Amino acid sequence: MKLLIFDTILNGHHSDYITYLIDYWYSNQLPGQLFVVTPRGLAASLPAEYSASSRLHFVEITEQELHLAQNASRLSRAFAEWNLYIKYAEQIRPAHAMLMYFDLFQLGIWLGKKSPCPVSGIYFRPSFHYGMTASLKEKAVVLRKKWLLKGVLTSSALENLFCLDKSSVPLIQEMAPRVKVLPLSDPVRRYDVSDRDVAALRTTLGVEEQRKVLLLFGYLDDRKGIEPVLDAISLLSPEESSRLALILAGPITDEYRKVVDARIASIQNNAQIICHYKEIKGAPIQALFDGSDYVLTLYQRHVGMSSIVIRAALSEKPLISSDFGYMGALVKKEALGIAVNSESAVAISEAFRQALRGNITFSLPAMRKLAEQNTSQMFAQQILEVIAENTATAAH
Repeated sequence: MKLLIFDTILNGHHSDYITYLIDYWYSNQLPGQLFVVTPRGLAASLPAEYSASSRLHFVEITEQELHLAQNASRLSRAFAEWNLYIKYAEQIRPAHAMLMYFDLFQLGIWLGKKSPCPVSGIYFRPSFHYGMTASLKEKAVVLRKKWLLKGVLTSSALENLFCLDKSSVPLIQEMAPRVKVLPLSDPVRRYDVSDRDVAALRTTLGVEEQRKVLLLFGYLDDRKGIEPVLDAISLLSPEESSRLALILAGPITDEYRKVVDARIASIQNNAQIICHYKEIKGAPIQALFDGSDYVLTLYQRHVGMSSIVIRAALSEKPLISSDFGYMGALVKKEALGIAVNSESAVAISEAFRQALRGNITFSLPAMRKLAEQNTSQMFAQQILEVIAENTATAAH
């Protein structure tokens, strides 16, 4: 099998997901050739033996190509990035291509140039099945997403659609009997850290003793609900806030940092707010989660799943979560913590009071089961086994 993995983005989870596929391919000695086409930098972050392997090939999309595609208008970008995929697929001529971010390529798959091989993709953000739309604008977005997906599903090139939001699978499968629509694990890799590592990190960050630690982790932008969280903290009494610490951990733009820092400066109580504004990888992520008491997923009308939910389960930490969509339903159904209106500072502040009182209930068995179901190995196995079956069937 000659397989192409294609992505035009490497930040956030993108490089992690690709790495999990490469690790599985390499460690299980899968037959054939794997071509990985991404922006520059992925190969340098991987073990040297990967680049030396005759079965693994890393191809870098040029910066000029990426700049032209990603700075186009929203409509033009959909076709420009699809055309980049077509260019490299025509050069490599794989038996199958894996699009790591299906959402971005939908218009291209449907109305663009024909792919030289069958394709599969990971669908991140279905939202038309929630039944939770309020405004006309939201309803229009839902209708547009559904119309677009219906069109894409008619493409003869699309063979498999992997869905991180497992609740969307039955409805999408009804829309496309020919395409395999499959639930996909949201992968998280566990790192071994000791109690000493966790204590050292808390000391480095300056976490004060006797405080309940709330962790808000990931790329820090306005979608993460940071401003409502800070507003909620400002509603706590001096006594309540003296027992709480918030860690904001992850990269942030200079522009949004000014917004967040100004909001922090306006808080007039005793809360400890620690700004750990940097990209964090590997074992320090595990130490952050293990060293926290609660994990915040108070995203603003977030569509789909989040790996933060899985990582919290892995560290057996309860969530204070948005009640919206799949993530909210999962938190409530599996008793992973508490789910509230993430747009309401009052509702969030009450959840913080429950946390301070120790009144947020959660199920450890459910957390452990969720963690087991969403390992990096499970994620890679699900994708590569299905594609291997496709190519074997096509060959015969």
